[in-house]
Amino acid sequence: MRIEFLDNLTGKWAMQWIVAWFIFGVAALSAGFWLTTEHTGLDMFYLGVSFVGLICVVSLSFRKNVMGNGLGMAATAGEVVVQATSGAVGLMLAPLFNFFTHVYGIFYWSKHTDADGDMVPKSASKWVWLITAAFIVIGLALFPTVNRLLASYGYAVVENDNSLFLGVISFFWINVLAFVLSITAQAAMILRYSFNWWLWIIVNFVWLVVNLMSGNYIFAIQTMVYQVNAFVGLYEWQRSEQDAAKTPASS
Repeated sequence: MRIEFLDNLTGKWAMQWIVAWFIFGVAALSAGFWLTTEHTGLDMFYLGVSFVGLICVVSLSFRKNVMGNGLGMAATAGEVVVQATSGAVGLMLAPLFNFFTHVYGIFYWSKHTDADGDMVPKSASKWVWLITAAFIVIGLALFPTVNRLLASYGYAVVENDNSLFLGVISFFWINVLAFVLSITAQAAMILRYSFNWWLWIIVNFVWLVVNLMSGNYIFAIQTMVYQVNAFVGLYEWQRSEQDAAKTPASS
């Protein structure tokens, strides 16, 4: 279904939208930085990384290869440094994974572009959906075992402190779900499947819960800024996918 407002937002109003969204994101993250952090050097560094992340994710949503994957490499490398210097070595795994997917993506996307040089998304067959679902189920099943193994070497991704969300849901399993879904969404994005944005929308809601529970308000703000972009990205990729079906893309 085509929506005229979103067609304009991802078409003739695209630059205005990107600038407005970026300014809003910078303002929201800066407010979170001043109000919820101690303004340490590490806090300032992550704020800078977050700004790069803003440009990265909006570029990905508009299918820009160099800006999206190139800045994605820079942002994820920065996240690795942040996690390493803060002692959260387990949390380095996700940005490391994302870094190498962006390295792959910058070459893979360049082979599948339209006349404007933007990446052409592709739709998923039923087998891709089944493989994705299986990956998520297997990931959730294996994660606790892998996490315990990593913990034995001092690299646990998620600490299980038996805390509960709303007194019912295990905080450990919320983190596990967020980690597995984010890895899956990232892989689907790099492979050019437009349904990746549905996964990112789910991931962002889960990460919002994680960040609010852990008192990480600047990350919570970032998650919601990203969520707005995810809905726009979903529409842009699906629209482009439909257009590509009518007009074959150049490679």
